[in-house]
Amino acid sequence: MDIMLISSSHSLQAHLQVAFGECTQHPSLWDLAASLRLPDGRVVWVDVDNQDEDLVQRLCRGDFGKARVVVMSSVPSDEAAVRWLGVGASGYVHAFAIAETLRQVAGAVSAGGVWIGVHLMQQLCARFGQVAKSDSPLLQQLTEREREVVDHLRNGKSNKQIARDMDISERTVKAHLTAIFGKFGVPDRVQLLLKLAV
Repeated sequence: MDIMLISSSHSLQAHLQVAFGECTQHPSLWDLAASLRLPDGRVVWVDVDNQDEDLVQRLCRGDFGKARVVVMSSVPSDEAAVRWLGVGASGYVHAFAIAETLRQVAGAVSAGGVWIGVHLMQQLCARFGQVAKSDSPLLQQLTEREREVVDHLRNGKSNKQIARDMDISERTVKAHLTAIFGKFGVPDRVQLLLKLAV
């Protein structure tokens, strides 16, 4: 997978090369802006800590082509994630996240999804969980254990927390989630909770 990185950080380029193999680096979006035209669907990784934020926003909005943009920061925050996703980024991640996380981000974004990170996902689930109906007729499709998993999701709990609270393995939690998502025809926990809110 050829990764396009916009950053002046050589250590970040080396970090991405460990995760992905190849990494084409452009030091500045400013230098590219005049001639930049990205193919639709191309995934571009931008180190926002050393780039012009206005140009990064334009990149996220599609001014340089309909590329999918992953915004990276070595000092990430949930507020910044919401802001960047709000202007059109397809992902927001710590610049030096572990290789496995970076590959997960790449997989989700390349498949047309959005990557928001675990902490922000938990916050969204807790927020949507407040409006999800605990008496929804849809819940009748689930086993008692699956309904218990949904109750934990409504509180914004991670798989690890659910496993601990239910005294089961994380693998079993994932199996329950896969079954639940299949029954509701949804790809993830946020979509599940939104479906229960209707």
